[in-house]
Amino acid sequence: MNKATMIVATLAASALSAAAGTPAPVSTGKAPVACPAPMDPCAGPISYNNVELMYAYTDLDDFNDEANGGILRFEYSPLNNLYFTGSGEYHEAGDLNMWVLSGGVGGYVPLTENIHLAADAGVLWASVDVDSTFDTSASNGYSDDEVGWYVRPHLRAKWRCLEVHAGAQYSSIDDTGFDEWSAFANLYYQVSPGWDLAAGVILSSERTTATGGVRYRF
Repeated sequence: MNKATMIVATLAASALSAAAGTPAPVSTGKAPVACPAPMDPCAGPISYNNVELMYAYTDLDDFNDEANGGILRFEYSPLNNLYFTGSGEYHEAGDLNMWVLSGGVGGYVPLTENIHLAADAGVLWASVDVDSTFDTSASNGYSDDEVGWYVRPHLRAKWRCLEVHAGAQYSSIDDTGFDEWSAFANLYYQVSPGWDLAAGVILSSERTTATGGVRYRF
């Protein structure tokens, strides 16, 4: 009789387990861990640590001529709100060859997280060589080296992969006639981590320059 009772009890327990289904998992007291969202490849601040190399095409309005050349620029920011900058430019138009070197220091103030007000100023050095006779008193052409200065207030803004610089520059170089305000706009679009495609335009009363190249951020 006892054996029959045990068999009946075992069958009843099996039936109840099947009817109840899978038991609920036991709580461990720990919250489930959420998977982190994928990082935005274009995330990051406005850059003040970079090197850019640009091809430059210039339409010389007053001379009905054009110039071709290149521009190498760098910026380095050792502290917040402070940066150093420098550049080297070479332009060639017919018999004329011109080098322009610059070095300066600048600062910036964030207006918002994505928009900064920036300005830099410094010294300019220009070397102009003309192979043919430019001055009637010089039978072998013309050559001159001069020193000047510049100031460059501008805005910088960044939206995801696109960074924009826009503003003005005043340049003055003694005895070269290079004494003017110009407006400029530069666009940088990230194509891989640390690398941007770059394009820009510089407008003044005497020349229009279009640039294109690459920028490396470090």
